[in-house]
Amino acid sequence: MLPGVTVTSASADAPSRRSEPRLGGRLEHPDRVTEAKLPFWRRFPVWFPFAVFAVSRLFVWVAATYLSRYQIPLPIGTANIRIFYPTPADPGYNAVMTGWDGQWYRVIAEQGYPAVLPRVGWGGIDMNPWAFFPVFPMTAGLVMKVTGLPFTVVAPVLSTLIGFAAMHMLFKLVDQAVGRWEAIVAVVATCFFIASPAFSASYTESTALLGVVTVLWLLRKRQYWWVVLALLVLSLSRNVVIAMVPVIVAHWVVRWRSGDEGEHPVRLRVGLGAMAAYAGALTWLWPTIVTIATDTPNAYNDTMLAWNIETKIKLYLWWNLLYDYWGVLGQVAGVLGVAAFTWFMLSRHSWRWGPEIWGWAGAYPAYIILVTSTTPSRVRYALLAFPMTLLIAWFLKLRWWRRYRYWLLGLIVVVGAAQMWWWTEHYLVIENLTDDLYP
Repeated sequence: MLPGVTVTSASADAPSRRSEPRLGGRLEHPDRVTEAKLPFWRRFPVWFPFAVFAVSRLFVWVAATYLSRYQIPLPIGTANIRIFYPTPADPGYNAVMTGWDGQWYRVIAEQGYPAVLPRVGWGGIDMNPWAFFPVFPMTAGLVMKVTGLPFTVVAPVLSTLIGFAAMHMLFKLVDQAVGRWEAIVAVVATCFFIASPAFSASYTESTALLGVVTVLWLLRKRQYWWVVLALLVLSLSRNVVIAMVPVIVAHWVVRWRSGDEGEHPVRLRVGLGAMAAYAGALTWLWPTIVTIATDTPNAYNDTMLAWNIETKIKLYLWWNLLYDYWGVLGQVAGVLGVAAFTWFMLSRHSWRWGPEIWGWAGAYPAYIILVTSTTPSRVRYALLAFPMTLLIAWFLKLRWWRRYRYWLLGLIVVVGAAQMWWWTEHYLVIENLTDDLYP
């Protein structure tokens, strides 16, 4: 028997032995009381997400190390891409995992943010570090000062360690809010998602995912003062905190409709209303800091314009993208996909996720479609949409193939690993400098 896996007695609600794989029964119906008495490291919710993430990181290390041999030399002054730290051909794992935006995080970690915004010849604001949120690079800089290690070592290791914590919290959240099977699928599918190599790169994906699941966990546990702090950290990690407003509202609505507002319902309503407003206001925290620090009005928005990123509703970009890829049929498929997802979100299948995960499942995809651009980064952004893995868990447990769900989950791992290899080759390793660096 696997450590930390115990079996409860059969019940009328449990699947029959004939329809339930023996391993599935052991994993998905634990005796949680007995499990809690085990040493910390032997509990399934601890070692399983760590083990899955470790295997996926080993695969990323192999892929990036091998594929780095195809990276071309990148000297300062290279066309089509900003190079601050030149690298030779075949630079190795660390250089690959700290390229692209990782260079900007390295500038912040080593030099901090500039007091004066750089400008281009026509007077507009040029690309600069203020476009990047401070939690990850400043933490990396602190570790560098304490250990004396270079950024190319600290950043990938730090991102990976934060990823371990994020996977542990993700499993814990889904396991207790939804169920053990769903938690297994959530961790496996997230670790082997096409863009999951970013969890080991000098990017903010690990930090942001940890922030998101921590906020949802604390909100579910009703530890509201800690939610306030976690929202603050999240707002300085990634510009997604606005999507927490519907989550807080959903949490309050469920408490209200279930008559679970405690002894002081008015105080609770005011408090949660203030928290929702606070989460919304935090969206402007970093832009305000940038304006004050540089003494330049609208500094953050103008900085983002240097990357051709405008702060406005971008739904039309996604609509045009569907047409560019697949024509009218793509647009029709997009509408049908949104309609199907909306139906699922309004069905009992998703209600059992709890208001926190349910709220994020609806709010974050809407945020991506309405706010983000259709740049190649959209694939990385999807890493925070972990509730989508719960649709996979539901689908794999349909009666037609539930008996084979672990085999199908294994197939997802294989397909995901192949996609991760492809993504590393085309989105991290730079093999050429054509006008379109991405396929």
